[in-house]
Amino acid sequence: MLGSIVLVGVLSLGISPGNDQGIKKHQDPYDQQAIFESGGELVEEAMRDCEEHFGTSVFLPPLLPPVAFTHQYGRCYDMEGGLDEHLEVHYQNRYKPEHSYKIELYPLENKQHLKHLSFEESQLSDHTTAKFYKGPINTLRLLVFEKGDWQYLLTAANRASSEIRQQELTEIAESLVHALNSKDPVYATWGTLAVTETKRKYNMDVVDYLYMGRTTISNEMVEEKFKLWLKKGAREFGVYVTVAFHPTIHQFISIRYEEF
Repeated sequence: MLGSIVLVGVLSLGISPGNDQGIKKHQDPYDQQAIFESGGELVEEAMRDCEEHFGTSVFLPPLLPPVAFTHQYGRCYDMEGGLDEHLEVHYQNRYKPEHSYKIELYPLENKQHLKHLSFEESQLSDHTTAKFYKGPINTLRLLVFEKGDWQYLLTAANRASSEIRQQELTEIAESLVHALNSKDPVYATWGTLAVTETKRKYNMDVVDYLYMGRTTISNEMVEEKFKLWLKKGAREFGVYVTVAFHPTIHQFISIRYEEF
């Protein structure tokens, strides 16, 4: 539920904690077998469970926070244990608790009203209203918005060393807006990401762009490759940019650059 930054997880392939209280205190909270025994699932399995349960498609934001995660897991809560029906997906770093990040999806008819929180409102690029809340130190940062049939709650840890701030949560929300609203080719979302991140990395303008094609690495990773030409003042050069993502849940994995 909202407000809990749960520090349990599994290996990076991702399975869910299920009922977190079902894991005994003396066990390693990252123990894979304990997570399975408590009802854990792969993220894509949790998504499929919720799609079947609610009878509507589930879409996660393609972009993840720009930090490293060691564990991810998901769970479709369908009233078991008295919890509100919703999907939860957690991303965590075993060695850096400040990298904790969670996505919750509630059907609009069961959305969380959260009237007790003081939100700061803003508009996403398609005029969707996004509400941001920053709690006291060592609690949480929260971005809430509605898209399609779902209310999205994006939660990050609020610590002094946290790198997942309002800007990062907003960029994640924007990646979903772009993906759902786009009529461009399927690779366009990753091309936009490649251009944005390359401009940020080199602090130069991208003056030319060419899609180079897709490579399937495994059932859990696909790569899209782009050729970008950069220019700033008299300096010009090219960069091959390769974006890796999960082909089922459409989430960003990594990006690499090769200058030429």
